[in-house]
Amino acid sequence: MMKHFELSKLCTLVALLVLASIFVTLSARSVWMDEAMLLKNIIAISNPADFAAPLPFYDQAEPVLASVFFKLVMTVFHYDIRPLRLSVLAVSLLLAIPVALLFRPYRWGVFVFLLAVIGNSFSTAFHFTELKFYFLEMSGSFMAILAIREAEDRDDIYWTLLVAALISLLGFSTLIIAGGLLAYACWWFVSRDDGSQRLYKVGGFVVAAACVALSYVCMKYLTTYQISNYSTYASSGPAQALESVLHALLGAYGKVLMAVSVVSSLMLLVYPPRTFIHRVNQFFCVLVVLVLVGKVAGVYPATYPRHVIWMVPLSLVIDTFAILTFTQGMSKSLKVLGWALLALLALQAAKAVHNNLDGDNFQYTDNNALYQYISAMPPSEILVHPNAQPSLEYYQLLDPGLARQHFFTRLDDTTRRRDPSQEMATMANDIDQLLAQRPSDSVYFLTSHLDLQPGETGVGNLMQAALDKYRCAYTSELSVTDAELLHLNCRGPL
Repeated sequence: MMKHFELSKLCTLVALLVLASIFVTLSARSVWMDEAMLLKNIIAISNPADFAAPLPFYDQAEPVLASVFFKLVMTVFHYDIRPLRLSVLAVSLLLAIPVALLFRPYRWGVFVFLLAVIGNSFSTAFHFTELKFYFLEMSGSFMAILAIREAEDRDDIYWTLLVAALISLLGFSTLIIAGGLLAYACWWFVSRDDGSQRLYKVGGFVVAAACVALSYVCMKYLTTYQISNYSTYASSGPAQALESVLHALLGAYGKVLMAVSVVSSLMLLVYPPRTFIHRVNQFFCVLVVLVLVGKVAGVYPATYPRHVIWMVPLSLVIDTFAILTFTQGMSKSLKVLGWALLALLALQAAKAVHNNLDGDNFQYTDNNALYQYISAMPPSEILVHPNAQPSLEYYQLLDPGLARQHFFTRLDDTTRRRDPSQEMATMANDIDQLLAQRPSDSVYFLTSHLDLQPGETGVGNLMQAALDKYRCAYTSELSVTDAELLHLNCRGPL
């Protein structure tokens, strides 16, 4: 028995070291377009009132607490990318660690949980180091788990109400979690309340509900421009909406964790309840329904994996408990199922370890390498694609060498009301004007988040059409992940 105990401790330690290595790798990745947009806004905030208003640049939105956090961190570390990411990670771990410790009663509990996190590191660990507010939304999920644990084990609803009010301030999607906790509190009142201190409990519920409602009004105001200005958030038909949110979920979970989570949650719904995790699973299933219905109804604009990443922590905890429960169950079929689910997580974790050894940090754009190269170039004239402008602005703060280059930009970055149907037309005009006003026929063109391969649609085609219009031949000076520096020779009119 002692050998098994020591083996579990050793494996847990190894898993911790592996996860730490992954975090180190992820913290070194480049700042990409969305992060650069946010950080420019954080730098621009100059008085407390600015935190409670829509951000002034790039039609961006950020919860108040997230903006305050980034302002404080940037006051200490300025523009240095790695310390900023590690600061985000530190806050993320504050609530992830207490949840991980819930598995201590199981010999292999913490190890299995770490295995699940490692396997999903391309998503979970990635957003634990993302310079956006999504780490706070994930923390909100961890807080909800702890709140339900408190209510179930100690028969106390006050902590749940407090958490509901608090997490409604952390992010946009945490409003869904907060609403779910209020619904859970209602169920608790009906099924478990013994009548003691009823007036205080009802009063606490009213205060918590008022806080959540106020947070909703605030969040709706903060997202005024972001939601209305982008066509990607526009309402679509039910089938397209459902396809969009399912694609986002698959991106956040990955195929393996998605399969494990679906099986685990469904099995726990019918498995005889023994621990608080069954209540967490029921809570999670209700949230899944709310997300799907909200997306189809057009009231929850979840489009990308980052919009639903807050759901993954709930699944990681549920899946871990399910595997531990099934592998120790009396039924042979349940044991087989538990070991099969564990094997899937182990294979996914092994893949993540391999990716980490290869140095894969899952970055959207390799801007570190891109701007290091541009900084070392002789003084040059460089046209800047609208998609590359945000990251350029941030790296100009990081690297004084970029001041030697002469950059030409066109993107209007001021937050204001825009017609989302004109999004592509505006970008096409910006690209056209850049080429029409080029300082010479031989210039560089800095691009990002586009693909110039034949048959591509969207921004790539807009770029190619403009190059054709001005009879520009081009060669690739430098190509990195999702960004490129082109050398143009144009024969069209200036």
